[in-house]
Amino acid sequence: MIKKELILMFLLLFVISCVGSDTEFLPQNISEAKNEKLLISEYKPNTNNIKINETEYVIEEAFTTFKYISKSNKNINKNFFAFILKIKNIKSNNSGISSNDQVYYNKFVNFYCDNCGGIDSDNIVLIYNDLKTLKTLDTIKISFKDNLNKEKLIIFDKK
Repeated sequence: MIKKELILMFLLLFVISCVGSDTEFLPQNISEAKNEKLLISEYKPNTNNIKINETEYVIEEAFTTFKYISKSNKNINKNFFAFILKIKNIKSNNSGISSNDQVYYNKFVNFYCDNCGGIDSDNIVLIYNDLKTLKTLDTIKISFKDNLNKEKLIIFDKK
């Protein structure tokens, strides 16, 4: 288990070192996506409370968005879009997934797809590489497990 964590840590460091100063990142919230004209749709979860490992969160925002090609090229990157889930720790009142839950998120978050989900700046993110999916993406499902391995399915419906 420690070997896997070390590999993931080195991979993360490698990715960070490869990110240039012109790299454009995803919007962090609905307001930013709207202001940048990148917002696609907002989504409403069937419940606002989730538990990841031992931490309880409230869902603040759920939306799909594009991003720009780069900081210097403000054309929309049409190669993919993302579903972003912004959460807040109920106990600490901090936005985003806790650092401890980030390390083990793959044990506690089921994206129902292979290599399409992850963490981006404390937000939970699903990446879609097929724009055809955008036309039919009325519902998104993600499940979360607690420390007792109890799984809770959250269904996000397009508003």
